Amino acid sequence: MTGTTGRSPIILVIDDDFANRKVLEMVLRRSGYCPMLAEDGEEGLQKVKEIVPDLILLDLFMPGEDGFEVLARFKDDPVLRNVPVVIFTVLVREESEQKALELGATAYVTKPFDVDEVVTCIRCILS
Repeated sequence: MTGTTGRSPIILVIDDDFANRKVLEMVLRRSGYCPMLAEDGEEGLQKVKEIVPDLILLDLFMPGEDGFEVLARFKDDPVLRNVPVVIFTVLVREESEQKALELGATAYVTKPFDVDEVVTCIRCILS
């Protein structure tokens, strides 16, 4: 699997839960992606200044800025606004999903997540 530049697609995972980050890192590597990890929105915003990812997996509930605020900042940035963002969260309320999609999220996956579902979602978005 290669991105538009002939390299493995880079997936930025922003989640304050260490276990979630590590599971996603392992699954993404095994699926042919190049994961970058950030434990909160601020670190994620710093990472995208170094390398623009092909896709972002973003948790909604984190310390500091929540996922909605981070998503809005990504979509306000001319370099990042077209990067697909998949929200993954424990929040299953319809209004939260609607808000995320209105802010520009590409997809909304609830936790606990099925790793195959996440990989399938990523493949569909990046294909």
